[in-house]
Amino acid sequence: MSMSGAQSSAFQAAAGFSASASYALFAGFAIAVTLLWAAWAVYSCYRGWATGKLDRVIAMPSVVRAALLCLILALFVLS
Repeated sequence: MSMSGAQSSAFQAAAGFSASASYALFAGFAIAVTLLWAAWAVYSCYRGWATGKLDRVIAMPSVVRAALLCLILALFVLS
């Protein structure tokens, strides 16, 4: 659902920026937070695996889940 010309100009007048700019800000923020979380999760799994406190059977699916979450979120947010 897209906005009409009147709605778009009213949004820009009230907010001071366009609706597409706010979407780009939201999408960028969502992707950045998700990638930071995934990097933390992968690093934590690696640290646990390297110190012997986490088995590879548990660590690997966690890393795969984090990567899949990033891919699926990117697909939904950026399309």
